Amino acid sequence: MGWKEYVQVILFILSWAPVGVLIGTSVFNVEATYVHDFSIYNEEYNGLSIYRDAIEGAGYTVKAIQSSMSTLGRYEGNATLVITGPVVDFSIDTILVIFQHLTSGGGVLIADDFGTANSSFALLNLLLQEAMQGGGVNLTGVLSFPQGVLFDLDSYGPNPLLPIVTDFHSVTGYGPILTQGVGSLHLNYASVLTPTSLMGYMGIAWTTPRAWCEKNLTSIETHEAWPDDDEWAGVLPVAGAIDLGNMLQANAGRLVAVSDPSIFINDMVEDFGGNLRFGMNIINWLARGNTDENRPIVFCESLLEVPWSSPEFFFGLYLGRALWLSSMPILAPIYPLVTVLGIRKYLPDPKKPEVKSVSDVFLRRGQTYFSERMSYYRSEGNYGRVVKMLYRKLRRALVKKYQWREFDVMKVFELLRYKDPNINLQNFNKIIARIEEIASNPGIKVKENEMMSLFFIIRDIQTKLVETK
Repeated sequence: MGWKEYVQVILFILSWAPVGVLIGTSVFNVEATYVHDFSIYNEEYNGLSIYRDAIEGAGYTVKAIQSSMSTLGRYEGNATLVITGPVVDFSIDTILVIFQHLTSGGGVLIADDFGTANSSFALLNLLLQEAMQGGGVNLTGVLSFPQGVLFDLDSYGPNPLLPIVTDFHSVTGYGPILTQGVGSLHLNYASVLTPTSLMGYMGIAWTTPRAWCEKNLTSIETHEAWPDDDEWAGVLPVAGAIDLGNMLQANAGRLVAVSDPSIFINDMVEDFGGNLRFGMNIINWLARGNTDENRPIVFCESLLEVPWSSPEFFFGLYLGRALWLSSMPILAPIYPLVTVLGIRKYLPDPKKPEVKSVSDVFLRRGQTYFSERMSYYRSEGNYGRVVKMLYRKLRRALVKKYQWREFDVMKVFELLRYKDPNINLQNFNKIIARIEEIASNPGIKVKENEMMSLFFIIRDIQTKLVETK
């Protein structure tokens, strides 16, 4: 089996493995276990299943993106996107989809910590800043999270790494809407919003004055953490909100940023009612209270740390490419055509093929060891070895028939000229030189049409000089 066949087998297995996993789990009634952080299907302490149930209980339709973010574009802004704890950098097309979603009127909640996705937000910041030119925006960016872990010495639970936020104020009128009924927010190894960013300026939840963002993780472990000059300190924002309709165009969407995705995990919303109430207020504000099933709440699971052995990893990997191709306006019409052409390339031709290959010629004469080897080399695409075998067989046959002590090319030419006076010595030497070049180095690249031409020349010599009496 040649390398092409190996590649085809590998592609076949990789293509059908996700389908096989799905069929297998369905037939044997195997329930998937979701253990990765911030998954809406994870029912353990670190999942968002309680948050998802609360959203569905409020009448909203909840969906998940396991593959490509480009599928969000199909809602044309009529959806709310939730991104929690991303560990995978956003691709450029993902950033463009989010930007298009916001400018089309959609809502977005981004809950990150430790600045995991800062590099991804750089392009989004650039796009939003360009769109807001002339709107009075004069800050260091729209959204970013500084490196470090939040300490708050005046308001915390068991230790300062578990801050309790009770200060809710905002420079905008919609701040109180988002914090209505929220007495406190319990954080868990959180970060903050960069105070000089637009989202930080539009903060709605704040720490006490004795808080800072510690970047030295070693000092945390040795209990020697203390604010340094290069670390953010003071009253710091942990959540912010922007209504882009006031800055871009009237129908633009809304954006909420939270510096701790752990606020919404099962363990935190179960123990602290304020966290769940805050999460529901965010959804209601971003979705504008519209519970229409055509305006879903979409959780992005494709940016989470999904185990490679899980079925959703394979489906995300494969469907992501397919959905990306089918969602792009330029590529969507081409994608079905490429698929059809690709299938036709590897499907067998229904018409009966003409005899055009060496293996077909030998099959008509019956299978022998020689013909089996010929077929094998041809199937491997090693046409140089085919020429070598044919030439060696011809040499042995000529030496045996004419009882030569050794093979002599000029003797072959003299015999052929006796059979065919029109044969040209120069052309004959050129052909033999090429055959001997290939025979001496069978690994040389030889195309099938050249091999066929040399095969029939050797076959003609054998017919005239060996098989005749």
